[in-house]
Amino acid sequence: MGAVRVWKSVRRADRPAAYAIVAVNLLLCPALLTTMTGGALGFEATTREEELAAQALGARIFGCWLVGGLVVFSALGMARSLVGHLATLLLTPAVLLSVLFLL
Repeated sequence: MGAVRVWKSVRRADRPAAYAIVAVNLLLCPALLTTMTGGALGFEATTREEELAAQALGARIFGCWLVGGLVVFSALGMARSLVGHLATLLLTPAVLLSVLFLL
């Protein structure tokens, strides 16, 4: 009976959690994009090796965050959170990059 109660509470928390997940992803994507373009965490990449290391780090964090969210939200059956996670992680970088290239 305890597992059913936990499952129902997770399903009930899907809607409020989806808003929080989208908000966190909207904050994380620009930071990761900045990291992947060479300006990582308050310092500028001065050499090509530093720039490649920053790109690799940003790509690794982005990939782990994307796959981790997919696994967790799928396992918990949180459909709204899963869709919000996918939408923000896939659309936000596209929008940010298109704005950067238009400027």
